[in-house]
This record gives sequence, structure tokens and C-alpha cells, in this order.
Amino acid sequence: MDSLQSLIPLVSILLLVLLSDLQFTSSNKTATTFSLKLIHRDSPDSPIYPGPMTFRERVERYRKISESRVSYWKQINIHNRTAQPNMMRPRVTTADGYTYLVELEIGDPLKTVYLIMDTGSGVTWIQCLPCQLCFPQKFDIYDPKNSKTFKKIPCNSPICKFFKCVDQQCLYSFGYLDGDSTEGYAASETIHIKDEKGRYTDIKDVFFGCSFKSYLATADNSSLETGIMGLDTDPLSFISQTGSFILRRFSYCLVDPTKSETPLFSYLKFGYDMGFIGGAVQKTPFTKHPEFPYEYFVNLLDISVDNKRLNFPPDTFKFKPDTGDGGFLIDSGTVLTYIQDTAYSKLEEEIVRYFSPYKNLVRSQDCPAPSKLCYDAPLGFPLFPTLTYHFQGANLTIAGENSFEVDDEEKSFVLSIAPQSRLSMLGAYQQHNIRFIFDIDSNVLAFVPDDCSKDD
Repeated sequence: MDSLQSLIPLVSILLLVLLSDLQFTSSNKTATTFSLKLIHRDSPDSPIYPGPMTFRERVERYRKISESRVSYWKQINIHNRTAQPNMMRPRVTTADGYTYLVELEIGDPLKTVYLIMDTGSGVTWIQCLPCQLCFPQKFDIYDPKNSKTFKKIPCNSPICKFFKCVDQQCLYSFGYLDGDSTEGYAASETIHIKDEKGRYTDIKDVFFGCSFKSYLATADNSSLETGIMGLDTDPLSFISQTGSFILRRFSYCLVDPTKSETPLFSYLKFGYDMGFIGGAVQKTPFTKHPEFPYEYFVNLLDISVDNKRLNFPPDTFKFKPDTGDGGFLIDSGTVLTYIQDTAYSKLEEEIVRYFSPYKNLVRSQDCPAPSKLCYDAPLGFPLFPTLTYHFQGANLTIAGENSFEVDDEEKSFVLSIAPQSRLSMLGAYQQHNIRFIFDIDSNVLAFVPDDCSKDD
């Protein structure tokens, strides 16, 4: 692990220099902002819309997504502790371990692809023809032979030194303990961004993985996309490649697809326009996690329930070098929020104490796993507590409706937080109606309450 960590700064500098030659052409030469449509996987706007679901079906589906995502992070942790220092490899997430899709146009002629928005992945990759082994997807698989702007990365490229050269072709490969894997060509392609006036900005020679062999152990025909958009700070991520053009910052505001009165999509924004109009913006610095050097961790100090501080010891959520546990991750891929076991127990106790005066509530023992706290409640019960995450220099307050999933038909609700032994992470459900701004150059996460239904 030490040898890998000592290599990271050198690798980062080299690849950022190599990728600084990205070309940008546009009918608007000064364009420094753009947006991509961001679609919840289960909304009717989604190309993989599963159809109407009952509350129980939706809750169980979201927990399957979340548990798959937790497994993903645990596997990355294992890989990081056993990695070979002479290899840089893209990460792959399972078919069920994601929440939102990005709509993107690539190539010449233009082809629309739908990618997982993943703040926990580096390399962007899509499935490509000819396919030796590909998971089924609901769209035509991208055929590089049909694109005039597709290029394979040659073996003599310095980038290929971090992958492997086989039969004069630069290839990448990666696999996980659960059997998921991806393998393909290191390549580049042109990405086309259309603004509100229909004008295109072309970003040329964007590095990506062109996968001809992708196996997802949990894949089924109802939940498949075409690849991943990697948004962490890995030197080969989309953010790092387009850095100067987008000021190395992006934002999103996640809509709740279960609320029919809201639109079914929002936007992933890059550059100057971060999407918020006003409000009290708060900022907290990113912290480096030794096991996950490219991911978005922040320093969580304490938690409040209905404005009552729980007064956790100062090192409760910090990284523990002896075990590799600890840290608080902002993650777009999981639905539930996860809190480390010992801290979760104290949090649950305080939430139970909050609800104890309401005699019309009955705690249920039939909670959908991995959730541990749920109640039978009268229809329209409105008195949910706020939760506040006290970060270094900032306080993120979560509205009660974003911490509890309510089933009006069955007259019950369930806490959208679960215990976890390794990392703590803020999931998508608690991120609804909050604008998150990832400013990499300033090394800060900014956030402000927002009405995501009005995102444009």
C-alpha cells in the first residue's frame, strides 16, 4: 500500500499533463459551463423505467441498490490494500449499485448513451462492439467502427504504461471479488454538449474505456445501462480531463422520483453555472482518505436529532489506520445513508426517544433489511425530526421527510439510515432538495437548500 500511495502524486501529475491537450470547439468559444440531463433510474423519464412499483417494492429495490453499493466500497477497500503499484485500473460498479443516469452524446455521427453518474468512480467506460462478453442493455451497443472520431490509445502512449499492451493494443482490465469485471480498449472519443439554445460544444479526445468484455454478476434485463461516467478526482476521470474548461467543479440537485408533482429529472452542471440562485451556502473542506485518495470525503464531527447534539467523541468518524475503517463519504450511488455501527446505535436511540411521546406510533419489527427502525403510524403523521450533520465549518440539516420513507397505504414509515461496519456515507435519499457543489480546485464541498423540481 505504501508503494502505491507514493506513486499516486507522480502518476497524477503525468496524466494531467498528458490530458491537458484536450481540444474544445464550440459555436460559443467562451463556453465554460454546461449541463447534462440527470435521470433517476426508476422515473418514467428513464430509459430503463421498471414500471409502477408499490411502496414495499420500491423500498426493497432501494435497499438492494444500497447493499450492492456498500459491497462495492468494501471490495474497493480490499483491492486498495492488495493493489500492485504498477497498475492503474478503472473501477466497475454492479448493475444494481447505482441511482442516477446521465444522458450524453458521443461520436460522429452522434450517438446517445446513458451512463451511471458515479462520484465514486474514475474512468468513464461504455460497452463496445465487437463484444466478446457483454451484459444485455436496452440500447444498441456503441460500435467504434461507425464513429469518425473514435481513436484507440496506442501502446507507445505514456498513458498505456498504466494499463497493459497486448498484441499492440492498449488494454485495461479490472475485476472484483463478487465476479464483476470489465475489460477493453483504452480509447478516446468526442463528447458533444448541447446548450439551451441548441448550440454544441465539442470536447475532443476524451479518454474512456471501450469495453468488449463486461460481466456483472447481479445483472438482469430490467436494470441495464451502457456504462459509467466517472466523476471522482482520479487523473483519468471526466472531471480531471475537462478540468480547465469546467473550472474543475460540478454540481447536482437530486429530485425525489416518488413525488409525482415534481419533474422526473434535474441536471448535472459543470463550470461557472452551479445552478443555485440564493440561500445561505455553506462550505466544508474535503479530507484525504488514505484508502480512497480520489473520493469525496468530509470531516463529520457530530450529529443532531431535532437540534439535540449527540456529542460523539471527536474521533468517532475519523479514519482508523489500524483497521482501514472510518471516514464520511458523499456518495451519489447509494440510496440509504450508512453510519458506523457504534455511532448508529446512539443515533437510533435518540430517534426512538424523540418518537416516544407519540402514543399513536407503534415500533415495528418487520423492517426491510438493512434498516433497523420502522413504525406503524396513522395516515399523514407529520412530525419527523430534522437531522443535522455537523461538518468541519458547516452544518447540513436534513428535512424530516428526507430521513424517513413513508408508506401511506400501509400506514408506516422507515428510517432511511442503516448501520455499517466500515465507512459512513451520505446516500441519495438524504440529498434530495439540496444543491451540492463539488469544487475540486478549492478543495471544498458547498451545499445549499434548493427546490430541485425547478432545476434548469
